[in-house]
Amino acid sequence: MILPESIRDGLVDLRSHKLRTALQTLGVVLGVASLVAVQGLVDAGRRQAVDFFSEVGGLTKILVLNRPLKTTTQTARQLRSVGLNLRDAEAIRREVPFAALVDPMNIEPLMVRHGEYRRVQMITGATPDYPSVYKHFTGRGRFLSPDDMAAGTRVCVLGDTAARRYFGNEDPLGKTVYFNDVGFEVVGLLGRKEFFFDNGDRNALEWMNEMTIIPLSALYARFTGDTDKRVAYINVVVDKVENNKKAAEAIRAVLMRRHEGVEDFEVFNRDEMMKQREEQGKVFDITFLVTGIVSLVVGGIVIMNIMLASYQERIREVGIRKALGARWSDIAAQFLVESVLVTSIGGAAGLALGMLFAKAISLLIEEPAVITLRMALVGVGASVGVGLLFGLYPAIRAARLNPVEALRYE
Repeated sequence: MILPESIRDGLVDLRSHKLRTALQTLGVVLGVASLVAVQGLVDAGRRQAVDFFSEVGGLTKILVLNRPLKTTTQTARQLRSVGLNLRDAEAIRREVPFAALVDPMNIEPLMVRHGEYRRVQMITGATPDYPSVYKHFTGRGRFLSPDDMAAGTRVCVLGDTAARRYFGNEDPLGKTVYFNDVGFEVVGLLGRKEFFFDNGDRNALEWMNEMTIIPLSALYARFTGDTDKRVAYINVVVDKVENNKKAAEAIRAVLMRRHEGVEDFEVFNRDEMMKQREEQGKVFDITFLVTGIVSLVVGGIVIMNIMLASYQERIREVGIRKALGARWSDIAAQFLVESVLVTSIGGAAGLALGMLFAKAISLLIEEPAVITLRMALVGVGASVGVGLLFGLYPAIRAARLNPVEALRYE
């Protein structure tokens, strides 16, 4: 019997025993649905996290933050340490070989005034490296220059929301805005940044649109008067993601030396954070994966038992076919094809159900879900594999049947 005839006979048999076919496919349907739904949620979450990080500098960015000391009594060294400062950033730029960009930043609440607008806003002191560090470039005008930083020039760059807030429909470029009654010329407008998680309506990057940026040197000279030149945090962009771990260790070593062994800072490696998130998610991945595999195995066992029962019913049929010249491979193919057809139908139904599961869970937990071609192929491939594996034993038993004994079977 050739393959098309085996498939045709298998389909006829499946149609003739609809309830039996439904029971055979049930385990496979649930197993494939579990695999597809879980992978859809996991892959979508991972992809969205990478996309978000790429919007704010990518995975090569390392963030260094101040960390308050938790001890109630402090040593002389701890008292001497002023936390992160501009000289720390310069030392990182100078001594960490993997550091491509270093951008120290500080934030200060200042009274902003322009026309009728008068309100306290957080003003950011930054360096010319900010656009490259955050992938946040000017849409119009220019950003802060090295000369602005060196001279503490009274110029500022506004985010899209900040510009609308201060100036309304007026063009801000070239205009003056006052911070604590000190006038700063608007020389640039940053492009608008947007990123929405889970198709929501909250822009996760709105804080970037609200930024008002002046030279860090101007923030010290004209407002804080801080002779220690302390900073809120330091951004470091590494030349390539493979060097993130080495760079983080080098940054920690430089700061520990400069702070005389006082660890009043934290180093956050984005690449490590992504890996930790994936490790934490593996517990759930494995749980659902095992559930899917168990469902597939149970479905396979059900298929094997029903195929054995079907074999018992068709012993005389098999004997007659062998007596008429059917080969070992023809008999085995007939049973294997029937098993694979059952699991393929279950796989297709499981794929559709898995997509519905993923969508429903996505709406319930407000997380995205993406079904890719690879996941669909894995689900259907797993179902076909189950059909081949658990259909093999009934197929071999039927193929080895002695035709004389089969014809005597009552």
